[in-house]
Amino acid sequence: MGGKLIRRQYFCLCEGQQEELYFARLSKLLKTNIRQVKFTTKQGLPGNIDRHCRGIQYDKAIVFDHDGNPEAFLKALNTCIKTKCAHAYSNRNFDLWLLLHKQSFTGYVSENSAYVNMIRSVFNLDSEADIKKEAVQKRLLEQISLTDVKKAICHAKRIRELKLPGDGKRLGTTTYYDNPDLSIHEFIEKVLSECGETI
Repeated sequence: MGGKLIRRQYFCLCEGQQEELYFARLSKLLKTNIRQVKFTTKQGLPGNIDRHCRGIQYDKAIVFDHDGNPEAFLKALNTCIKTKCAHAYSNRNFDLWLLLHKQSFTGYVSENSAYVNMIRSVFNLDSEADIKKEAVQKRLLEQISLTDVKKAICHAKRIRELKLPGDGKRLGTTTYYDNPDLSIHEFIEKVLSECGETI
């Protein structure tokens, strides 16, 4: 005898395809015979975040990277605060979040491409694989399990635990740090919790 089907829906405004594919994978990982989780994703950064999020009646997150551009990062973070959308950022970029699914990483990086070789290694990709190509991204994401997502959350929390109180900068009530730093794990943990998953 089956129970009532649980449905959860989230809207994620993403910078690019990599993030959209990730949320499609996460939706599959969270699907069970009694639970469906849908992420409606839209690429829309940097753009008019207010316009993209207007009228959305369910939980919203804006998924963005620092990318070595502090002005754009602070603008996106400030918009999240003003629009009451969850911020789900990665500093320096989304590759850090992917890497954390397979290993801990707590070191500073100076280039956006700094994670590429590590990603290739931990996901058993060819040494020249273009991790921004859709086919490679899909192959990489197929290797991520729900257990890996939970590990990534724990690894991201560890990054924050290692920060010194004086290292952070504040924008409104939000504290952010130089890389490595993330808030995407907070949004993902909230989703998992609402789906009955424990970390």
